[in-house]
Amino acid sequence: MRALICTALVSLLAIHGRADAHAFLLKSEPVVGAVTVSPKTIRLEFSEGVELLFSGIEVDGAAGAAVKTAAVHYDGANRKFLLADLPPLPPGSYRVKWHVVSVDTHRTEGDFSFTLKP
Repeated sequence: MRALICTALVSLLAIHGRADAHAFLLKSEPVVGAVTVSPKTIRLEFSEGVELLFSGIEVDGAAGAAVKTAAVHYDGANRKFLLADLPPLPPGSYRVKWHVVSVDTHRTEGDFSFTLKP
C-alpha cells in the first residue's frame, strides 16, 4: 500500500513540474546592458520553445519612440530562438520589450536595455 501511495505522489509531482514550465530568457544579442554598435538583429534565446504567433519583440529608442522592426521569426527551425531584424540605428539608449507564449501555453515577458555608442 505504501508503495502505491509513493508511486502516486511521485507521478503527481512529475506532472505538476511539467505544468509549471515557462520559457525564460537565457541570452540576448545585444547582451543585456551592453554598450555596442548598431545590431542588425535582436536575438533572444529562451529556456524552451515558444509559439511564434503569440510572441513578439518591440524596440523603443530615445524618448520612447518605437523602432520599426521586421516580423519576428525563428532562427531556422529552432523554436527556442526569436529574432527581429532591425534597420540601422543611431547612437543612443534602446529598450527591448519581449513577450512569449511557450509551447506549453505559459506566457512570460520582460525587457532590457542596451546603448549604442557613437
